[in-house]
Amino acid sequence: MKLSLASLSKFDFFGVLVLRLGAGALVAFHGFPMLLGGADAWTEVGSGAAIARLPESLFLVAGLAACIIQVFGGLLLALGLFTRGAALFLTIVSAFALANVIQSGDFHLTFFAHLQVTLLFFGLLFIGPGRFSLDRKGI
Repeated sequence: MKLSLASLSKFDFFGVLVLRLGAGALVAFHGFPMLLGGADAWTEVGSGAAIARLPESLFLVAGLAACIIQVFGGLLLALGLFTRGAALFLTIVSAFALANVIQSGDFHLTFFAHLQVTLLFFGLLFIGPGRFSLDRKGI
């Protein structure tokens, strides 16, 4: 018996849906407690922007922006609404997290998790929303 997975390519739209729903929901779920954490949590998250030479006085704003992007960008990604824009902003936020992990020298599981998430969002930037999305023309 020959097992061929090539026939699954006609369901590629389902794969994009699973990626969008899974990644979007997970990043929104990850960002929500930080968004509710208040100024201390936002400043801690924003301290990651120090790698871009952002002044310490702007850590609060950068952290709040990162939390908002994670929560609302994740929801938009899951819904398939403004997919490429959400993927772009999520790529930037996760790239900053990856850069901070690299700078810290922690090349264990944290590095690979951040790298995978960054590549996932970067890939979705090019793939787009897929067939089942609110971005799709004609809906």
